[in-house]
Amino acid sequence: MRPLALAVVLAAAACKKPVPAVRYCDQDLSGVWVNASDPHFAYRLEDKGETVSGKFFSRESDGGESSSQPGEAILIELRRGAETLDGVMKGSGQSRSGRTCPIDFKLQVTSCEAATLQAVAETRVSVGDDCSRARDEDGGLAPTTLVEYRWERPDAGK
Repeated sequence: MRPLALAVVLAAAACKKPVPAVRYCDQDLSGVWVNASDPHFAYRLEDKGETVSGKFFSRESDGGESSSQPGEAILIELRRGAETLDGVMKGSGQSRSGRTCPIDFKLQVTSCEAATLQAVAETRVSVGDDCSRARDEDGGLAPTTLVEYRWERPDAGK
């Protein structure tokens, strides 16, 4: 009788559905988002579950993509965790000597609603001539400039 009871317990355990992992901002963020302060600044996101990638683009008043895009693509790479959705916007900047350097600007989604996202992003990062982040005299990283943005779905409520 014991082997049968063990088989029943093992079969029941095998049938249990896995508990989904808790994820911050667990909605599909794919699509276009615009800056609430200036809808000409737009972001096209692709939500892949654990990661969200995207690209900044200039947007015309009619909602179409502007033909005069900035020279460099600004890419977005976010990772979704249990309590955060954060990552970087990949762009470039110049060192003090004028060298063009790739820079990962930190980006964090701090509030997530169905049609709005609140994000905090670095907008200014000092880099050294070797393209690493600049340091203060005490050895710590030089201060950066943080800006808070509100992104909205342009088609929300329509």
